[in-house]
Amino acid sequence: MKYRLAISIIVASILALTSMSVSAGQGKGKGGGGSVDSVQQVDRDRTYDRVQDRDQDQDQDRVHLQDSMSLSDQDIYGNDLMTAAERNQYREQLEKSKTIQAREKVQAQHEEKMQARAHQQGKDLVPPGQGPIYGGELMSVEERNQYREQLRLLDSDPGREQFQAQHREKMTQRAKALEIEVEEAE
Repeated sequence: MKYRLAISIIVASILALTSMSVSAGQGKGKGGGGSVDSVQQVDRDRTYDRVQDRDQDQDQDRVHLQDSMSLSDQDIYGNDLMTAAERNQYREQLEKSKTIQAREKVQAQHEEKMQARAHQQGKDLVPPGQGPIYGGELMSVEERNQYREQLRLLDSDPGREQFQAQHREKMTQRAKALEIEVEEAE
């Protein structure tokens, strides 16, 4: 943190001195030299912006890595399938992760483990933030888990909406074939 501050101060000082020299050079009537100096200034500004962006990203990464222990039980994928000791162990593994990539690897391994456990136990695996499924009463546990996993992995809202619309149509057809009504869940 101290190094980043020192680097930021040095870069800001260099930029200030450079801009003063550019201004002084333009004031003395250096013919066509002003445009080259302004291009160099733009390049320095872009470099400074990139350094600031990188530093901000690193700060955000540190914040995300440090908040693992405050992760609530409901925010842990598959928490209903875990003991309290397992949840604490998972939090500790996340806390020990030094990089975002290491944390993502721990999370991916955990998700695979929870999916396998849900399959073995024949239980629903409800990711944080997801609720009941439209037509869930017409689906097997495996189908519900597969639906939730596919929905969780979709990145874009239009993709999710299309997936949910296709699912709704499929469940409506299934309900008609069984001559029953689907409960509204979504």
